[in-house]
Amino acid sequence: MVDFGRWYLRRDHEQRRRLRVGRELDERRRGAGLLQDQLVERLHERKQCSWYLQLADRVHTHRPVITMQISRSRSPERAGAERRGRVRATVLALCAVGVVVSQPASAQLLVDPLEVTMLTAGASRASASFSLQNTSDRPVQASITRQDWDRQENGDNRFLAAGSSGKSCGAMLSVSPLSIRVEPHSSRVVRLAVQTDAALSRECWDIVFVEEVPQRAATKGNSLQYIFRTGVKVYVAPPGLTRDGAVEDMAVVDAPPAKAAATTKTASAVAAPAPAKKQIAIRFHNTGGMHLLAKGRLEFRRLDNTLATQVPIAEFPTLPGAARKVLVDVPSDLAAGDYVVLALIDFGGAELVAGQIDYQAK
Repeated sequence: MVDFGRWYLRRDHEQRRRLRVGRELDERRRGAGLLQDQLVERLHERKQCSWYLQLADRVHTHRPVITMQISRSRSPERAGAERRGRVRATVLALCAVGVVVSQPASAQLLVDPLEVTMLTAGASRASASFSLQNTSDRPVQASITRQDWDRQENGDNRFLAAGSSGKSCGAMLSVSPLSIRVEPHSSRVVRLAVQTDAALSRECWDIVFVEEVPQRAATKGNSLQYIFRTGVKVYVAPPGLTRDGAVEDMAVVDAPPAKAAATTKTASAVAAPAPAKKQIAIRFHNTGGMHLLAKGRLEFRRLDNTLATQVPIAEFPTLPGAARKVLVDVPSDLAAGDYVVLALIDFGGAELVAGQIDYQAK
């Protein structure tokens, strides 16, 4: 005898599941459009998240600092259903394949320049500025704030509370205005001023953030809101500071393993592990009084001092007194043998600085 109650219950469950999956697919199609050429870390469920993006069309040698925040709103009548699992499944899917957003998902304000250096050449007051250009068809309201910042040895920026680092310009630096409205397809100027009544003996630095104020969403139901924040690094230095640096250490290290494409367990078990690639780690120390932008090259020389090959070292910045660890890949086609590796760094000073290490290619 057929248990019709259980059969109807199973059929109802299957219908609900198909309906739920269909809704998720429809929502993903409506929100299609990946944030291509942008660096995304992760999306946190049920709270605001932020990460740093380097836009492909705004490449800058000092890394533009652009923060993006996403907040998710839910309609009251559907909030309960989302809490029971649909939001969880959706967020996990987005973390796995990227962030699905609606068009447009880019900053409406273009900020230029992204770095400002102010030299107080004996004057009691110095000034500079940067511009905000609204590329959209709507007016954009933005707030202007300041923070301290420094840079870790691997090159990542670290943002700190204003006045907490001991390296910022403090009350000496003023920013105006602190709130600004930019009309469609127009531009405005943010002014920077330095009052140097007191003697300035070292370089100081701050970061000025331009944060777009979000507009109220007119849509009903679920929506994503994007808040972009662009940072302008500001350096203030007195005249006569030295530019100097040194290569303090070099080492041969294993390169981090490349992220391989997903494979089956059988294929992973059969495949032989690839030999670890090597890198040359260079520790450069800014021993002068000003921030530096350095670049250079690695020379692989045979024991008879003939040049086998050379590899460029991309530009990298360092703050005064800070150290920077730079990793350069060893060429994969380097012939087996013994070499002397020379690191030659040009930081804009009177001379290049260099370091060397022995290397055996196998």
